[in-house]
Amino acid sequence: MSNWYGLRIRTLLHRGFSGLAPAVVTYCLPVLLVSPLAMAADHFDVVSVKQVERPTGMRRRGPGRIRYEGIGFSELIRKAFALPLYQVVWPEWVLVTRDHPSKEQIDVRFFTIDATMPPETSAEEFRQMLQNLLVERFGLAFHRETRPLARYELSFIKGGPKMAKAKPLTEGSLSLYPDDFEGLDRSRHLATQKLSFGKDFGTWVSGDYTVAGIAEFFSHYLRHPLVDQTGSEEYYAIDFTWDWFPYEQPTLPQPGVMNVASDGEARQLFSEMEKRLGLKATLRSVPMEFLVIDRLRHDATEN
Repeated sequence: MSNWYGLRIRTLLHRGFSGLAPAVVTYCLPVLLVSPLAMAADHFDVVSVKQVERPTGMRRRGPGRIRYEGIGFSELIRKAFALPLYQVVWPEWVLVTRDHPSKEQIDVRFFTIDATMPPETSAEEFRQMLQNLLVERFGLAFHRETRPLARYELSFIKGGPKMAKAKPLTEGSLSLYPDDFEGLDRSRHLATQKLSFGKDFGTWVSGDYTVAGIAEFFSHYLRHPLVDQTGSEEYYAIDFTWDWFPYEQPTLPQPGVMNVASDGEARQLFSEMEKRLGLKATLRSVPMEFLVIDRLRHDATEN
């Protein structure tokens, strides 16, 4: 329909409006001109999708352009809908973190996406563009439904955080870090983060983290997601060890399946977080809206 509108407008502009009554021109012209512009606001101007063999960390978004190299479905959908992974009900073949073997064979796919858009595109408009890309190029079909979710909620203890605030950073390489509406400050703090596992000490993490970042990291190793309820956006410098080694567990059956801590091991983690970080974890069951993926193709349609 939008193509017909565009053709009709161009014909009228070329030939003039002498053959139409003034009243008709006044009524029709705004409708014909506005409709195609409104439809274009939720789509990229130009987009290219190519399948690649391996993932990379390159995520670039400048004014009017993105380049995602080697991005997988789980990250792409998370960006498009601004949801954590645990609030999405995934097809069994998609590679995501699970605590159980998938019912289907995992099919690992990665893509490089280049796209352009108006420089003034907002974050909300950008997400809508990604959603439409997934619908049109990957056949995404989905619905939303509310389900109960058991989760650990992080809050500060009564005396406040025991972590020192991170120092402002003005230097550091940014070439391998994401910058989708996140700014240079976040990218520089990401560059400070270090992680190590060992049988003799367990899990060690250090660097600059927000409380949300701490929650996201440890969620990978818990039976229930850990979420930030402090409301703080401050970066804190942490040096934290948890006496739990995930790779000492039985051999994992397939990619994406994670060994998770027992309830007793989780309580030990939370006890250390309260003593050393000033963070308290409380288990609650809350109603939560989930994104349920009904259909998703393994391949993208051709450019």
